Amino acid sequence: MLKDITGIKLAGGGFINPVELRLFDPLDGNKVKLPKGTILYGRNGSGKSTIAKAIKKVVKGGYPHITQATVLDKDGNIITLTEDEKERIFVFDEEFVDSNIKLQEAGLNTIVMLGRQVDLANQIQQAEREMDIAKQEYENQQALVSNEYENRNNPKSPKYYIDQMRYALQGDDNWAGRDKIVKEGRQNTGVRDETYKQFLSFSPVKSRDELIVLFNEKLNALYQAQKGAEAINVKVPRFTMKYDDSAIMDLLAVKIEKPILSDREKYLLQLVQNGKSNTLAEMAGVFGDASIKECPFCLQPLTNAYKKSLFDSIQKILSKIVEQHQHELQKLIVEEVKINLSAYEKLGDKKTVCENLIERINQSIRDNNQKLQSKIADPYSPIEIDVTTVSVLLGNLEDALTNLEESRLEFNKSVQATAPIKKELNKINGEIAYYDIHQLSSKHEAQQQEYVCAQRKETEKKNVFLQKKQLVDELEANRKNIQIALNVINNSLKYIFFSNDRLRIEYQNDTYVLLSNGHAVKPSEVSLGERNIIALCYFFANIMQNKEITTTYDKEYLIIIDDPVSSFDIENKIGIMSFLKYQLGKFLHGNIDTKALVMTHDLMTFYDLDKVFEELIGECGQKFQSKNLKFNRFELNQQTLQMFRYKQRQEYTELVKVIYEYALGNGNSYDIIIGNILRQVLEAFATFQYKKGIEEVSTDSYILDALPEEEYKLYFYNLMYRLVLHGGSHREEQVKALDDMNFFSVVSNTDKQRTAKDVLCFIYLLNEKHVISHLKDYGNSASANLEQWCNDIRTRSIVE
Repeated sequence: MLKDITGIKLAGGGFINPVELRLFDPLDGNKVKLPKGTILYGRNGSGKSTIAKAIKKVVKGGYPHITQATVLDKDGNIITLTEDEKERIFVFDEEFVDSNIKLQEAGLNTIVMLGRQVDLANQIQQAEREMDIAKQEYENQQALVSNEYENRNNPKSPKYYIDQMRYALQGDDNWAGRDKIVKEGRQNTGVRDETYKQFLSFSPVKSRDELIVLFNEKLNALYQAQKGAEAINVKVPRFTMKYDDSAIMDLLAVKIEKPILSDREKYLLQLVQNGKSNTLAEMAGVFGDASIKECPFCLQPLTNAYKKSLFDSIQKILSKIVEQHQHELQKLIVEEVKINLSAYEKLGDKKTVCENLIERINQSIRDNNQKLQSKIADPYSPIEIDVTTVSVLLGNLEDALTNLEESRLEFNKSVQATAPIKKELNKINGEIAYYDIHQLSSKHEAQQQEYVCAQRKETEKKNVFLQKKQLVDELEANRKNIQIALNVINNSLKYIFFSNDRLRIEYQNDTYVLLSNGHAVKPSEVSLGERNIIALCYFFANIMQNKEITTTYDKEYLIIIDDPVSSFDIENKIGIMSFLKYQLGKFLHGNIDTKALVMTHDLMTFYDLDKVFEELIGECGQKFQSKNLKFNRFELNQQTLQMFRYKQRQEYTELVKVIYEYALGNGNSYDIIIGNILRQVLEAFATFQYKKGIEEVSTDSYILDALPEEEYKLYFYNLMYRLVLHGGSHREEQVKALDDMNFFSVVSNTDKQRTAKDVLCFIYLLNEKHVISHLKDYGNSASANLEQWCNDIRTRSIVE
């Protein structure tokens, strides 16, 4: 239960060691009472903000620099809060202001964003920054793609190389011109962006120069074919020849027996064996002729008897069998094959095949004829030979000649038909074109890949931009859907400023616009104090959000408020205190267990809060009919809680310090009330030291005579006279509360600061130790500064 919370144990954030702070200590002397609230005074840096953050850490976590944060009961035991209890703890601090109040300029207006709207506004701002970055990156990439990869004049563009390839293919001396000739067109063939692709599949073996030569040759062939001049009109001769390889082999192998011969007959036989059988046959014809009387070989006379005898011998050698054998051998001797193939040179290999066969056949015939002649000359000696294949070769020759004729017919068709030549020309032209574009095509491919990557990156960046934009749109839609209790906030502002129009928020065109005195203002015209006041109003309005107002205050709450009155809110202090009393009263009156902790660094605010809580506790006592209620007054000093001794508090010392800080130029927050503080300090000093009122200080010669030099007497006499013009003294209660009696408000800030120095110097010159004792926290610097200021006064007094 929240009512059981007595204190907090925390460490970190300036609290080096764990510290227990019994903020809601129930002890009141020897009695135990129910603490409804605590007011805590602490200088800046004393740890008040850390306490607020520690409580928030208990509620929602976070704040890693705070290493420990737990709430304790009266016995020091840790209390584990439920989620419902955590939801009824509310903390107002500087972080709440920064997180929940945002003023944004929109033309001449100031748009106010509160609570969730601030978070959304921050998200929107971040999302818009990211969207702008994404948009810029997308536009940069889009421009890069457009200017580089889609610009036909840029070497990074694939289209640049498309154009280069088109130039390489166009023209009379390039592919387009050659294609026109092949197609017999009137103008060069058109070249489009896609034309180059048809040449990429070519893989030429010959060089470009060789292909140019070949193209011209084929082009000439095309012209010839178109004229029909290349046709072979001579028909290939038909050839048929019988040849008996076996018969030749058999006849050469025949062996004829030799007869019994005389010496003369052996001589004749020798002639036969020496290959002179023809001579012997001739001799037989001579000696068998009765009319021949003289030997034609030796010119000797021949008798009939001698002729007969010699003829008989020759006939014996040249028998009938031999004659028949020789006759058969002679029949097998044939002429070589003779076919004129010169007309068929263009048929190439087919003609060569025929010529080779003829040569082989003729070589075999020559070999066989030679052997047959040898056998005829010596019919008695057999000749053994390998089997020859002339007949087979002759058959092959017949087939080859037939093929040659067919080739001739095909050749004539081909040379007279232009389509095949044109097809070949197109192929050659394509291979030449390949050489003309393949390097450009490689560069095009490389740049195309870069282009695709660039396009992909453009698409990715576009998608990122669209996603960011969609997120901004969604956040804007959510922001517009947030409803804020304007009436509650505007009523609170009216309560604080005692005016209907001093500050007001209106809903215009889906936004909340801040008006001052009915007119639009810019954010720069809204003071930090006004911003803090709006935040305080929203803080209490936010507690009531989505709650039934008639039952909301019945539940117990823990409300923590850190510095509700900033140094920029002094002029609205009465309104803020009144508003705090009103709002805290509703909660404290609603449930007896509801508690509030209010912290401040300003002593005067502490005094005012003391009055507020005195009244609130009195009202709660009447409401709940209890005299057992209390509130605590603490001071946070050196990380420990100390009772704030209200009556014993050295208020005078604090006021002297305020004047000293203001004289140093560090107390601008006291511009409005510094006059009251100066009067209070001077009046207290004069009364205590000299038992004189403030109106007598400037005229009493006894006091002025105590000043060390005449220049000081004249100067302070006139100065005090100016101060006295502004009226009488203040009661003790007014000094403590420092209400709106700001008699010094019409003096310029420069004069105020100088007068602060003058008052301190006046007291210092009268009682040095008195002033230094109250400024001991400043060390030797206080004495040095006061001496310097006193010297400045003496100088000014002399000048006057």
